[in-house]
Amino acid sequence: MVKRILVVLAILMVSLKASAVNPKEYIKKGNQPLHITADKLTAFDKKGLYIFEGNVIATRGDVRLTSDRMEVYKDKKTGDIGKVVCIGHVVITKQDKKAMGDKAIYTASDSKVVLIGHAKVISGKNNITSDRVVYYLDRDYVVSQSDNKTKRVEVTIYPNQKKGSQ
Repeated sequence: MVKRILVVLAILMVSLKASAVNPKEYIKKGNQPLHITADKLTAFDKKGLYIFEGNVIATRGDVRLTSDRMEVYKDKKTGDIGKVVCIGHVVITKQDKKAMGDKAIYTASDSKVVLIGHAKVISGKNNITSDRVVYYLDRDYVVSQSDNKTKRVEVTIYPNQKKGSQ
């Protein structure tokens, strides 16, 4: 159940690069356009760095990401997106699923998505809250941890409703 909740985060972040339901297939397919709006764009073409600032909204298909700032790093050799860093009020939504945090980092080289600072992932009524959530896409492996000894990882899982029961 927790794994299913955290898969949402991976699907949402990887949607910046591709589109499908299976996270591994999501990475491979990139046929839907990525649309980004922001108050400001600063492009460093030679460095392969594009910085979007102010009310950033990125959409691809039914996935929407909002943040205060988004840094997109392209691989100089391939031209593909190698890393995406979102900073400030990060919210990623897809249908009834939502991931939030102070910062989100996607790295293509190790197929990893990291939510940092007040990280929360919600799927329906189920949710997980911690300081950091790391999802390794290619290994289907999740780590959620608290960076603070006084605050712990919190998970709330509701039982599935059976048809006809109340």
